[in-house]
Amino acid sequence: MKSNPGRIPNDAIGKRVTGTLRNGDRFGVPGGWPADGRTGCRWSLTRQPHDIEFYEVLS
Repeated sequence: MKSNPGRIPNDAIGKRVTGTLRNGDRFGVPGGWPADGRTGCRWSLTRQPHDIEFYEVLS
């Protein structure tokens, strides 16, 4: 898994992602979450427990 850069990663644009939140919870299992768009992930880093810490782009 890759670290969250604090903005949407180029390789995730238009894709679905899964990963780990800052509090250790997994997200997006099994089908993934949309990385962008109206219902997309929040990539900003705010030091809150629900920040995305690590992500993986699903094919």
